[in-house]
Amino acid sequence: MTLENFLMMRHEIMLCLAAVIVLVGEIFVAEDKKKSLIPVALLAFAAVTIIGFIPVPVGELFGGMYRSSILTYAMKNILNLGVLIVFLQSAAWMKTETFADKISEYFILLLSTLIGMNFMISSGDFLMFYLGLELATIPLAALAAFDKFKNHSAEAGIKFILSSALSSGILLYGISMIYGSAGSIYFAEIATTFSNTPLQVFGLIFFIAGMGFKISLVPFHLWTADVYEGAPVTITAYFSVISKGAAAFIFTILLFTVFRPVSEIWQTILYVLAVSTMTIGNLFALRQNNIKRFLAFSSIAQAGFILLGIMGNSQL
Repeated sequence: MTLENFLMMRHEIMLCLAAVIVLVGEIFVAEDKKKSLIPVALLAFAAVTIIGFIPVPVGELFGGMYRSSILTYAMKNILNLGVLIVFLQSAAWMKTETFADKISEYFILLLSTLIGMNFMISSGDFLMFYLGLELATIPLAALAAFDKFKNHSAEAGIKFILSSALSSGILLYGISMIYGSAGSIYFAEIATTFSNTPLQVFGLIFFIAGMGFKISLVPFHLWTADVYEGAPVTITAYFSVISKGAAAFIFTILLFTVFRPVSEIWQTILYVLAVSTMTIGNLFALRQNNIKRFLAFSSIAQAGFILLGIMGNSQL
């Protein structure tokens, strides 16, 4: 590993260092001074966000499993800016007596899930993609259930982890079909052999279904409102913007690289999903009496609009 290699992975390495700083602070800071970890975590993550904008070389690592480009750097910087806003929103909330003893856990879980999203965005094969996806998902379940004094929060955590397990199983099943038919898990190699054979089309459908859970596309959206309602407000913001944004980023990348040879097939699927998501999301939003559930269905409808930007299959 050279310095250039470390610079390519600076987002992930700096996030790990920030998590270590918070962890060391948890060990050595006295119980009655744990609130001082909040500005430390904010400053550490602000430094990570700023360093992320420094131009560095692009390339591949680990035999092509990890890829960096100007586009992936831009995506990671967008996520960092969003998480920084979430951190700033959390500052006053974490100072309350309810959460004062869980400050380090909160920041470490958030940083862990962001590390997973970064690996997912920079993945060059389905193994790195799946590992990043799981690293991003499992801490989110703990964050959804973070308010242990509310039953709705615990319910949100269990609903999210169960729906995530189901969606991950569907996604992995689709990936196994793609691997079995293409003989490789590397995106570049699969793209050269992918065609409209039945097995590969089935793999594509299962892949889109699995990602549909992550982006909250209809009919894979049923967990969204309950989880958004039960999770703490700042975690709901993280779900609706950062988590969904990362999934949309990698979904777009894979559609236009791995699955480009069958774009006419996935475009048709996305047409149906987009219309269904926009229609049902907005209609169900009209019936909500809870503001967080209302925003959850608004978020579902917006996922349909995100698909509109993907379906063009051209620069325009």
